Amino acid sequence: MKIMGWRPPQRPEWVKVYMKMPGPMKAQLLLLTILTISSASSTALLISKQAKSTSDASTLPVVESLEVAKVNGELRLRVTGNATTVVLRNLSKTLQNLDETLSSVKSSVSIQREGG
Repeated sequence: MKIMGWRPPQRPEWVKVYMKMPGPMKAQLLLLTILTISSASSTALLISKQAKSTSDASTLPVVESLEVAKVNGELRLRVTGNATTVVLRNLSKTLQNLDETLSSVKSSVSIQREGG
């Protein structure tokens, strides 16, 4: 229907289909819609609570420790924390390099003694 060239807004197609449905089907669709919305919002709420508790836990101070013990003539290390682990790995590399350097120095000294 047009009134002086103006046409009233039309209903969306889904509304037209919904209006043609029988009553019991409308009720079932309404219940399904309510169930879907409540399930989705409940899941979203649980996820947001879990994310919040996880982010709260990550703001706690980081515990770093290094325990050294001598057991049967060997050093035993117990490391806690990322920064301490990185430092210990760097120290281990440095000690390996130092050991290699000392080994090469000892072997060159023994060669000089034998030859000289």
